[in-house]
Amino acid sequence: MEDRLLRGISESVLRPEAIDYAVDRISEELQKRFESFDTELERLRQRKQQVRAEIARLVQAIAEGQPSQSLMAAIGDRERELREITDKLLEPRPGSLRGSLDELRKFATERLANLRRLISHPESVHQARAVMAEQFGKLTLTPVRENGALSYAARGKVDFFGEQAMIRVGGAGRPVRTARTTAFGFSLAA
Repeated sequence: MEDRLLRGISESVLRPEAIDYAVDRISEELQKRFESFDTELERLRQRKQQVRAEIARLVQAIAEGQPSQSLMAAIGDRERELREITDKLLEPRPGSLRGSLDELRKFATERLANLRRLISHPESVHQARAVMAEQFGKLTLTPVRENGALSYAARGKVDFFGEQAMIRVGGAGRPVRTARTTAFGFSLAA
């Protein structure tokens, strides 16, 4: 049964098409988040211009002979806010989404090739089990009777990317993390 399960996983799940599907899902998720990110950056840029204008007005009021502690304190507050906004705007930007996705695809393909190699060599079965436990977690086999024949429906989730998918996109003060697992299912003869 274990050999059939390993073969089923290898044939149904450990395929380049499955990795492409998972990378496409991450790409869609990141694109949505980048759109939100761009909106936040624009809002910060506009606020930065407003704060600069407020500082200029406060300084002008002092230059025109209205010195006061409250004006000085207001300038200090605006300068602090300006530094915070500038720091957020200078944080790492999303960079090349395509490059990041290509790196993820390469990493996942290497993990897939390693696992397929382990599965194909019976002497590596213990190592293959350990790698599968890390990448697949829980597998569920449900008995299915169809036309009097017994088979099993295998279900689970696979993590092609591991910690690599935990991309920190940065910017606007927010880290962004991506979904890491992809659900799968296939039939397995009894």
